[in-house]
Amino acid sequence: MIFDQVAKRSTFRFFTYPTHKYKADLYAAILLFVTFISTSFAQETPPLINYPSSIYKAHNQNWAIDQGSDQIVYSANSDGLLEFDGASWKLYPLPDRQIVRTVLCDDTEIPAVSGKAGSRPASKEQRVYVGGFSEFGYWKKERDGQLKYYSLSKKANFASLKTEEIWHILKTPQYIYFQSFSKIYRYDGQSLIEMKVSGNFMFLRLVRNRLLVQVIGKGLYEMKAGKFQPLPGTESLAPAIVSSILPFSRNRILITTTKHGLFIWENGVLTPWNIGISEELKTNIINRALILTQDSSLVFGTIQKGVYVVSKAGTLKYQFNKETGLQNNTVLSLTEDSRKQLWIGLDQGIDMVKMSSPVISYQANDNPLGSTYAAAIWRGKLYVGSNKGVFVKKWLSPEPFRPVPGLEGQTWTLKVFNDQLLCGHNDATYRIEENGIKKISDINGGWVLLPLRSGTDTLLLQGAYVGLHVYKKDSKNFWTYAYPVKGAQPIPIRQIVRDDKGNLWLGHAYKGLFQTKLTPTLDSALQWKEFKAPKDMPSEFSVKIVKWKNRVHIHSGNAFLEPDQNNRLEPSADFLPEEEPFKVITGINNDWFKVFMNRVTYYSPGKAIRNLDLTLVRNSETVIPISKDYYFFCLDNGYALYNRTTGEKNNEPLSVLAIRKVANLRNLAETFSVSGNPTLPSDVRSLRIMYAMPVYGQNIQYKYRLRGLNDQWSEWTGQNFVEFTNLESTDYTFEIKSSLNDSVTSYRFSVKPYWRETLFARILFTILGALAFTALLVFQEKRLARHRRKLIEEQEETLRQQRLSSERQIMRIQNEKLQSEIQNKSQQLSNVAINVVRKNEILEEIRDELKQVKAEMGQQLPHIHYQKLLHSIERNVAGKDDWILFEQNFDEVHEQFFKRLRQISPSISPSELRLAACLRMNLSTKEMAPVLGISIRGVEIKRYRLRKKLDLDAEANLVQFMMDI
Repeated sequence: MIFDQVAKRSTFRFFTYPTHKYKADLYAAILLFVTFISTSFAQETPPLINYPSSIYKAHNQNWAIDQGSDQIVYSANSDGLLEFDGASWKLYPLPDRQIVRTVLCDDTEIPAVSGKAGSRPASKEQRVYVGGFSEFGYWKKERDGQLKYYSLSKKANFASLKTEEIWHILKTPQYIYFQSFSKIYRYDGQSLIEMKVSGNFMFLRLVRNRLLVQVIGKGLYEMKAGKFQPLPGTESLAPAIVSSILPFSRNRILITTTKHGLFIWENGVLTPWNIGISEELKTNIINRALILTQDSSLVFGTIQKGVYVVSKAGTLKYQFNKETGLQNNTVLSLTEDSRKQLWIGLDQGIDMVKMSSPVISYQANDNPLGSTYAAAIWRGKLYVGSNKGVFVKKWLSPEPFRPVPGLEGQTWTLKVFNDQLLCGHNDATYRIEENGIKKISDINGGWVLLPLRSGTDTLLLQGAYVGLHVYKKDSKNFWTYAYPVKGAQPIPIRQIVRDDKGNLWLGHAYKGLFQTKLTPTLDSALQWKEFKAPKDMPSEFSVKIVKWKNRVHIHSGNAFLEPDQNNRLEPSADFLPEEEPFKVITGINNDWFKVFMNRVTYYSPGKAIRNLDLTLVRNSETVIPISKDYYFFCLDNGYALYNRTTGEKNNEPLSVLAIRKVANLRNLAETFSVSGNPTLPSDVRSLRIMYAMPVYGQNIQYKYRLRGLNDQWSEWTGQNFVEFTNLESTDYTFEIKSSLNDSVTSYRFSVKPYWRETLFARILFTILGALAFTALLVFQEKRLARHRRKLIEEQEETLRQQRLSSERQIMRIQNEKLQSEIQNKSQQLSNVAINVVRKNEILEEIRDELKQVKAEMGQQLPHIHYQKLLHSIERNVAGKDDWILFEQNFDEVHEQFFKRLRQISPSISPSELRLAACLRMNLSTKEMAPVLGISIRGVEIKRYRLRKKLDLDAEANLVQFMMDI
């Protein structure tokens, strides 16, 4: 035996509490299963859509599923309550993050309120009830569209809840029951009571206005007036575990058990209901069951082998398991939504089956067919041609496909003519018979067979890998090969369409379009025309030819063309180019299809347009009217069938686009009301608006606009939210519509202005603006006045600068003149000094000569005359007059020199002043001695005395000192 992960966890929990021994045995019985290999069915099933945990971002396990009146789907997940609106999932954990075991959606009547505080009319409030370990309550949608939790169990504070886990919630016309396996709590919308029950029991069910429940180890009991009474005839169910109780035909009750099969109770008599899969259901453990409202079919969810859908007569219709696309074989919950779609909560994920869909498909994981290209019904059997060969099974039966021996490989066409099934195969052309096949020609690659009248006979024209070929009936009325068409080019011809003039339009398998006319016997071509791009059409590749409304249409590139009277191709008025490229395929009774890259749109006169989520084989898009009721769609992995009669019954409820959330884009945790006309805070100028249409399993596109910002509709988008930034303070209307219908959902809101955007602020700003304008005028006047003054000052400054420049020019000239005079004075001073020196030198020479003469002549030179001459010479050496002239010139050149020198040393003598003047003139000692009339030694002595008197250091330069004064 193998335990499921869920069984392990739950069994451990029950064993933790010994007082719950019955619950442990019960849950282990429900979730324990054994390995079982059943026969795989080759069945066409409704579309199955997987929602793995990687998509909804929560735990794998989904214990219950329900749908609210707003068509939103909720799932009781091990991580919390899952909400799905068709576009996005959201998880709401319980306060203590318990596992949510059950969920029930209900519209609760809120009574009218009146009083001093105000009045409120009666209304309905949608609640989502949930249950978990020691906790149950409900979620309620707030004004911002988000759910808020209200606990009922915490208010009641029942002591028994500390060890109980709520596994089931049941609604009756009067009450809502919250149930574990040993306790029942009854809620009337206002108050909550704990019901007194004994023993352990399975889930409480309301069947034909009777509250029924199985007591473990006993049969079924009916609850009346709060008390349980045995249901007669059900005592034999004591050893069984009842998993479901359902209303059955003719006022009977159907009872399902986990391992003991199915039973029907009627008027106190319990009888087994033995159907073809009874033993299989016993082995695989029925965990959940329900009855579909569409056709009263029964759905059994098992622990071992997924879901069984059985007709009310007991015939197996569908089986969904891992082999047929189910994510997991352990079914934890089942529910049917308002669109008659079956939701399956699994141990690993959530699946949805579109039971009401007119499309059923064959797309098993172990699909033996591969890509399909052809199909036909012949003598009650479905023949399918694919890239792997030809396969056959009984039409609309779950029996497996079996290959037709000898037809392995690529098959292009299957057609029934005169009750003969012909096959265009890669290898040859065959006739398929009940007990085998017969080759009727060696023509390989027969893509198409077109019946054409030739006199009173009917011939078949075949397009193949090489040219055109003709088949006719022999004496035994069997189709046989006749001859090739002469004059036809040996090219691969994949399409043949005949127009109302008898012309044949031929489509090349890869590149090219041709038009020809054949002889009445179809043996040769009377004319042959090839169309070229870009002269005749946009492109020669992947040309598609269809006949619609009795006219030939050619799809080339992204354009649709049709021939005129002269067979020139002109743009078609029937099919206009769209943003998304599409091809056209015609059906029966004026039906036709638009084939897009990832979907097909079905058009039928007088019926609503239907979008089918189908992706056909690329560049070999094929839709076959396989019978008057069904279309066969060739897919890459199997095929799909569309029931034209079921498709007419479109009773699905109208879904309305809903605004799901409005949030501040700068802080997504800040949300706003999704109804009414909310006014958003002034600082919220960027929004994210989320929207959804609760339609499941369809590719929905949206268009939107924000009136007040832009009146233009956006492009189609699959995104379920839109963001707006830099909004102004004004009123807005957000409008959104979907590709499913033309209804428009509106959401009105306004943005509160900043204080600076209010009327008062505008008046204030106007006044301030006027004042500012006035102030600006005054300022401008003052600025102009200042500017005028500045110009005047600049002109005056210019004049002053000109005057200063003139004065400086005059001063420069005067300085130059003074410099010239100073130079002259200096020159004169130098001349005086030189003259004094020369004069003194001459006088000294004369004196020396006179002394020499006196020495030589002796008494011959009278002494008195000698002394008189000598005295005259001595008196004129450095004479006073020379010094007076020298001082005058020196003082003019070196203004205030003597005065400053006397200030420095008041005791300085005249001779020292003369020495200082010589030093100032930078005369050498040798030059100063004759000027001063003393010896060189005397000059040195005077320099020393002058240095001492000026208090100069020995290192000080006396000449430099004099130069600096």
